[in-house]
Amino acid sequence: MRMDDVSRYAPRDEGQVYEELRELYRPSVASRMEEILEELWEDPQFFAEVKKRFEEGRLRGNYPALERVMSEIPDESRDMFIVSGGLGAMRSFVPSEKAPWDESPFEGNMDSYREELYGGMAYCFHDELPKFAERWLAELARVGYSGMVPYRFYNPEITWPVATKEQADRFETAIPKNLGMSEDAYAAVPDGSRQTLWLQLNGPRSLRSGYREIRVSDKPIRTDMAIVSAMTALEGQSVDVDGLRESLLKRDVSLDESLYMQELESRGPSPVGGHASSLLLDYVLLLLRYHRPDFSYLPREEKIGLLVHACSHTNEFLDTLKRLVNFLEYGSPDGRTRVATRDADTDVKAAVLRDVDGLTYRKIGEELDLPRPKDFEVKGDYARVRQMVSRGRKIIFLAIGKDGWRRHIEAMRAEAKRWNSLSDVEQEAEGFVESLGLPYEETLRIAEEENSRMSRLKAEDQPETR
Repeated sequence: MRMDDVSRYAPRDEGQVYEELRELYRPSVASRMEEILEELWEDPQFFAEVKKRFEEGRLRGNYPALERVMSEIPDESRDMFIVSGGLGAMRSFVPSEKAPWDESPFEGNMDSYREELYGGMAYCFHDELPKFAERWLAELARVGYSGMVPYRFYNPEITWPVATKEQADRFETAIPKNLGMSEDAYAAVPDGSRQTLWLQLNGPRSLRSGYREIRVSDKPIRTDMAIVSAMTALEGQSVDVDGLRESLLKRDVSLDESLYMQELESRGPSPVGGHASSLLLDYVLLLLRYHRPDFSYLPREEKIGLLVHACSHTNEFLDTLKRLVNFLEYGSPDGRTRVATRDADTDVKAAVLRDVDGLTYRKIGEELDLPRPKDFEVKGDYARVRQMVSRGRKIIFLAIGKDGWRRHIEAMRAEAKRWNSLSDVEQEAEGFVESLGLPYEETLRIAEEENSRMSRLKAEDQPETR
């Protein structure tokens, strides 16, 4: 198929079809979304809901920068500022009427634009990295994740992720950029292997023989790698792989069902012993099941081995990505990354305990499980904690300013007072809202039902009294 990393099942005249669809579809979507925004602007319930959600988030400390800006706006203008800002954020989702390839020098030629993008277009943006990122993100969203290759399984129960057997036998796709972006390529999996080889039938011309050579690449499709990288960066968390393996071998937990749902249904300890997030493991299992349609048919030991090793590679990827981003942010010419402080989170926590909770330095030290100074009984001073509080305040001041910190202290105290006034059931319901994003009314109903169930069970366990 022409062009690199194009959808595998699209027709060969994809550029023409896409242009026609864009002309028909994009304006209608954009105009409809604009109509919806205009309707919302006239809807008082929308105004009330935006202000309510902002206030709830503000009490949780979610918008320190926005609060700083609003502190300089007259009281009578703040509501309008919040709602217009909300509409502005929604308007950013309205699709553009103009595609990137409509700009000069491409003049509507999508093929030329994509060839330039895949060949390297960073030089066009200079210091506009966010705009360059938008171009690639739009391309990744348009291309989507392909990822699947034909593999000759002997189990007839396994279905192919393609429409027909003919497509499975002759799986046509685009090849990585290293072999050129405007050539046809075909996927092949050698016997006894799972690795995909990309066969390019029309490679560079042989000067000796005159025909176009056949070339082979074993590199994954670039856009697939980019999408997996982005998803792993967003979903990824550190995993204790040794503990995970040991826990899975000991526990009777299914790897063919959601680990997170099993954790919720069991209402007990994590099915993986706390060595990894069940949400992360569900993501890794999703990758494995997609790339290995025979995953559910493998012996349990092999499933565990694949999951654990995939998590190990995830750890390495996240560590490498973090080192790169850290170096870009504050690395030095000698290649080192010098951190401002290694205990910033603990320092800020100490400042919160002092300024919000009003704890003494001694109590803060006990709360953070810090050893007492040897001369504490003599001097009565906790110099280490005092320094931690000072460093934590400086970090907060740099982020939101002294006035912003004072306002946030009051907001945290108000939120603590509100939270502590709730019943256990109401607190549990809000916990579900924050962790799962479910509607409050629904989570409150669930929490009340669970509380009633536990009360009945407790009453049933009580011995009868005469």
